[in-house]
Amino acid sequence: MPKYTRQIVVFLDVLGFSVMLPKFEKEALNHSNPEDGDYHESESLNRLLTIFRDAINLIEARNCNYYLFSDNICITINYIVEDTEYSGLFVDILQLINILNYEFVKEGYFLRGGIDVGWFLDSRDIAAGMPLVNAYLLESKKAVYPRVLISMDYVNIINAYKANNQFDDRQVFILDQILISDDEQIFINYYLEVLNFEDPASKIDFLKAYKERISYSLNLHKGVEKIFEKYRWSAERFNEFLGYYIRNIETLEPELNEEGYLAKVETLKIN
Repeated sequence: MPKYTRQIVVFLDVLGFSVMLPKFEKEALNHSNPEDGDYHESESLNRLLTIFRDAINLIEARNCNYYLFSDNICITINYIVEDTEYSGLFVDILQLINILNYEFVKEGYFLRGGIDVGWFLDSRDIAAGMPLVNAYLLESKKAVYPRVLISMDYVNIINAYKANNQFDDRQVFILDQILISDDEQIFINYYLEVLNFEDPASKIDFLKAYKERISYSLNLHKGVEKIFEKYRWSAERFNEFLGYYIRNIETLEPELNEEGYLAKVETLKIN
């Protein structure tokens, strides 16, 4: 029988995905297998599923389950709070969200969501517990903008691990940069993923992908104030990060403290 265990629960909404469902269906119906008229496949949808599964494989060894339904994603991962080996998992999840968001942004979608922790009943066919409810409420009621909010219970566990020196130097560095506190909410800094790209060109490509997608969304929704405001918020956060990145390049990536590279970063700010 399924039992309650401590779980990290991530709930994500793929913004704009539901609008594309008719397109995926049409694409599938136009791409039938001549040998099996009942079999239809959407290459665009399959590409998104591959992106998701490839990202999940990064943490799958940690007893991770996931559920895909309509435009929503739920990821659950077991943890043992007393076991110091699980401390790094709380950093890995944040980085996984950043990887997922970037890959989805390249396909034209942003992620909005929530992350919580607690006792959870999780099996192949059952997902039930307050962490899922809380993560859903963070996404649907409080996130508002394209961002992933972190519950205070999650933050408290991170702080406890920190206080007990259970993170290595790299993890502490990431945690000091990856969480943003604003309007009484704590959320993930999507753009910090730029540090994980090895060469300057790939870093510029990463930042450029965000600039282009945010700019496109602003232009697309400029006549719909409610949606436009969400992407204006994203543009402001993106510009703030670029300013922060440039000012702190000596600490973040000292080997790139060159006028040529910083000048390229500066040109990526959204007007």
